[in-house]
This record gives sequence, C-alpha cells and structure tokens, in this order.
Amino acid sequence: MKPVDFDTARKHPVALLIHGGPQGSWHNDFHYRWNPQLFAGHGYAVLAIDFHGSTGYGQAFCDAIRGDWGGKPFEDLQKGLAAALARYPWMDGERVAALGASFGGYMINWDCRPVARPLPLPGQPRRQPRRALAYYDTEELWFPEWDHVGTPWDNPGSYEKHNPINHVDKWKTPMLVVHGGLDFRVVETQG
Repeated sequence: MKPVDFDTARKHPVALLIHGGPQGSWHNDFHYRWNPQLFAGHGYAVLAIDFHGSTGYGQAFCDAIRGDWGGKPFEDLQKGLAAALARYPWMDGERVAALGASFGGYMINWDCRPVARPLPLPGQPRRQPRRALAYYDTEELWFPEWDHVGTPWDNPGSYEKHNPINHVDKWKTPMLVVHGGLDFRVVETQG
C-alpha cells in the first residue's frame, strides 16, 4: 500500500505488518489492531504478506508450517520484503519497521536473533517467547499442539527448535512492546 504522501521521487519508510495466527490472513477490511491504512496515512509504504500457514490458499499451504514455525513463514517474509524492495525503488530498505502481534509478535522476536541474512529487517527473526513460552499462559491449546506436533512434554524439541529465548542475549534491535491487562489470552508478563 502506498503512503498518503506518495512521491516516486522520494524514498518512503516501510511498515512490514505480520499477521497473527499463524493461521490468519490479510483481508481488505478495517481492523482494530493492524490497519494498513493507518500506517499509510502516516507516510509508510505498507507490506502485508500472507506467508505459509496463512488461510485462504488451501489446507496444504496452511499445514505447511507444522513443526516449522520459524522456517517457511520467516523465509516468505524475507523473500517478500526483498521482492518488494527490488520492485519498488520508492521503498526505503534502510528504514523498515516490522510490526506484529500474537504469531506476528513471535516472528518479530524470531527476526531479532542474529543470523546471516540478506535483508535489512530491523533485527532478524528472533525466536519469541510468544508461542514457545506462552503455551502455559493461554487457553489456546489446539494450535500450539497441532503446529508443534504435540505438547511441550511429548515433543519438547519442536518447541525448543524455534524458541526465541535461546537467542535473547544476542538481540541488538530495539523493540517496543505494547500489552494490556485486558488481553485474556496472554497475561501481561508474556507481552
């Protein structure tokens, strides 16, 4: 989405919005949390990528992330950002902000782990405590157990494989966490 003050002669900062779920999708709607129009209205070029695991592309595409939370979705986001920056020279690859909540928040944390990457994301997918550690703090049990192919005690390796906390000592990118006491799915301390 082009920013409100779009000008092909200028470089515009980029807001890479990452939806939750991961079994979610970007729709043409006005949403209370992630509204691309609000970011565009503040001068950002907006990217909203439906990565592997997103709904609306068939069950196989949705199921493709089973046991691979930090794999295909992250790769899709990286490739999508790279493709957009290559295609639209008015997007400023030096001023990219990645934003997400729920699974999108997990992707932000996964992005902050230090790994070799070709893209200027504001960190590197860090493994986030969102899903890996919030398992015991949410009533949402079906998705973690399905996506991680079992419970933490039956299949701990699947949870540990993409656990952002294993890389927190190497994080370099500043992060703003906004969380409220009325989130009935994840307690404040897991924000």
